[in-house]
Amino acid sequence: MPSAAACALCAAFVALLAAAASAAPTPAERQDAAAWTRAHLAGPAAAAPFSFTYGGNPSRRAMAGWKATRTVRRIDARRTALTLTWQEQPTGLRVRMEAVAYPASAALEWTLHLTNTGAADTPIIEGLQALDAALTGARGGALTLHRSLGDSNSADSFRPVAEPIPTGDGLGFAPVGGRSSDGHMPFFNVQAGSGGAALAIGWSGQWAARIRNQAGVAHATAGMELTHLRLHAGEEIRTPRILLVFWRGADPLRGAQMLRRTLFDFNTPRRNGEVVFAPICGSVGEVDPDGSYEGPHIRVMKPLAQRGVEVFWSDMDPQQWYPGGFPAGTGTWEPDLAKYPRGLKPVGDAARAAGLGYLLWFEPERVAAGTQIAREHPEWVAGGAGGGLFRLDLPEARRWITDKIDTQIALAGLDWIRWDFNIQPLGYWRGCDAPDRQGMTEIRHIEGLYAMWDELAKRHPGQLIDLCASGGRRLDIEALRRGLPLWHSDLQCEGAHPEADQLQNAGLYRWLPLHACGLFGLEPSYAFRSAATTGNVLCLAAHAPENEAGVRRSVEVQKKLRPYVLGDFYDTLPHTAEASRWFAYQFHRADLDAGYVIAYRRAACAEEQELRLRGLRPIGRYEVTFEDTGERRTLTGAALANLRVSAREAPGSALVTYRKAPAR
Repeated sequence: MPSAAACALCAAFVALLAAAASAAPTPAERQDAAAWTRAHLAGPAAAAPFSFTYGGNPSRRAMAGWKATRTVRRIDARRTALTLTWQEQPTGLRVRMEAVAYPASAALEWTLHLTNTGAADTPIIEGLQALDAALTGARGGALTLHRSLGDSNSADSFRPVAEPIPTGDGLGFAPVGGRSSDGHMPFFNVQAGSGGAALAIGWSGQWAARIRNQAGVAHATAGMELTHLRLHAGEEIRTPRILLVFWRGADPLRGAQMLRRTLFDFNTPRRNGEVVFAPICGSVGEVDPDGSYEGPHIRVMKPLAQRGVEVFWSDMDPQQWYPGGFPAGTGTWEPDLAKYPRGLKPVGDAARAAGLGYLLWFEPERVAAGTQIAREHPEWVAGGAGGGLFRLDLPEARRWITDKIDTQIALAGLDWIRWDFNIQPLGYWRGCDAPDRQGMTEIRHIEGLYAMWDELAKRHPGQLIDLCASGGRRLDIEALRRGLPLWHSDLQCEGAHPEADQLQNAGLYRWLPLHACGLFGLEPSYAFRSAATTGNVLCLAAHAPENEAGVRRSVEVQKKLRPYVLGDFYDTLPHTAEASRWFAYQFHRADLDAGYVIAYRRAACAEEQELRLRGLRPIGRYEVTFEDTGERRTLTGAALANLRVSAREAPGSALVTYRKAPAR
């Protein structure tokens, strides 16, 4: 029987759910969240939603006699904090679960912290799973897993996948090589009959997850792929972050929508409390006759700003602000004075004077042979003087690189750090570990990465990370707390791939509220609309006189559509790159009763296509604008839900916006 403290914990959770201002979760979804919390966070250690082996014993048995404490603290009207602690007696291992309940989303997240409070090494801790619990009850019907592939520089990047969960070993997933969305995305949605649970993993390294079918119940484990380690006296480690969102209904997209909304409400970074959309970025590839970049950079600032561009983008190529170029220069994070004789400050000053932000490329975790770090501090490199992975697991190394990059941030006045990562770290991490410390280097590196990001943000309030790792190969909820992916696949390094761009955007929109990529065309071109998000990198001469009208038109469209991306995403047509199939998706803001749909006519498609729109009020009235022709109609929700669109050209596109009609 639950203790009085446990009952109080659950009562607080249920009360907060009932008081939630958002109407997004249904009563049944709230009940599911409360019931799961009561079952796993209010009972004995045996019911805790995590597991590991401790000295050869399963944690649920080993922890049975440990002293347990629970506290509940209301953070604000929408969040409550729950802390559960188990202490081996009299000293030894302490397990602390830091959880946060999100009443408005029927959601719960947590991270585990394991601390050795004793004077000697702990027994071996292995198989540490931050999540090990049933996600759903047995409601009847098949168990289906909805997930997405990770980035692969192809039209398959972020492609949604639905597959039955078999009995036995179930389905298991892990990224490739240590970057969190390389190959597989760390987002899952389990459908069990008339509902389910969506799961997100926050770990920017090598996570692993497995979903099993246990007699009609979906059981999930998730954590680091490998842990087999002792903790020395006084040491503490953390696990990946786990986020669960509970949902009901026949449409599995409901789970993804609720997870997406939870991420936007509580996980997406803001500046001064305001949403930070992916910005509209412009750049320049010109060089003055003397080989310097400062003049061309400064001269484009005003034209870019006048056309609505928001951020000046300085990438690894062609700007290459550091000596040695890419990749040979990664490891000397100082301006190349042949290109920037006065450093980066004049460029940053010019950007601010024009009203632009300034984004600059770095790759702090990669070190090339012959660079400053490789020469002066080979002991900080997994790979030594020959180059390799910079060891953020070493506190002194992390402090040094933080200060080094901070110097350039301060001089240039950067608003965005483009943080790239073009190597696979897993082999380096595991090569540094002793047999009884497997997983420790990865843990310390990822902890160090978050500490560095947070320290730079503390020193420069409002600064954000452009999350790049050979494109979109490091996208997880911990990274997404600190930045946005502004170049979500390196497929675009080869130029425009319209069909792939359409699919990559739609695949990511299923989970992530905000992201961006390159634009190789201007409105209303097929290339522009295929890649456009709330903001993009204009991969053309946006400052050139011949592009002025097109850039202004493109910026106007992006800013007009931005607010709707904060609503619910619907995949209106099947996710395919076939030339004979139209593709389309929709955003709907329930609070505004407005949205838009964009449809793409591929090369071998018929001129017209019927779309099934969702989220509409059947008896409501909507003002509908066909943006390509300027035609306007007033339609009922029932009529708008069966919308026929057309595009004269193949390939081509159709953009339709709608909003609630004024009362008559």
